[in-house]
Amino acid sequence: MTDDFLDGTVQQMNGFMALFGVVFATVVIFMIVSGVRRWKAAKDAGYDPLAMDTQIAAQLGRSELLRPAEATGADAPQKSIEERLAELDDLHARGVISDAEHAAARARALER
Repeated sequence: MTDDFLDGTVQQMNGFMALFGVVFATVVIFMIVSGVRRWKAAKDAGYDPLAMDTQIAAQLGRSELLRPAEATGADAPQKSIEERLAELDDLHARGVISDAEHAAARARALER
């Protein structure tokens, strides 16, 4: 009777371990697929996946929307069109902004 109980317990443990193994493998596979998709999306957007948070923070720091109000007024010193275009070309060359962002920013700079 004790042998039957032990055999049943061992079988239950084997079933539990098999179920745990399947769930664990599924979670690991999901994490790998998710990481690969995020890596590809970052690369497609023109970011270095290992430095993306820093690139985005730097891009936001230079954003006109986050610039203090006094720096955007009429009395604020304006960059020349050559300086602005050179800055945009540099950002594009370093991969901080995408081709579409570069083209749109150049068009806005040339309108002014």
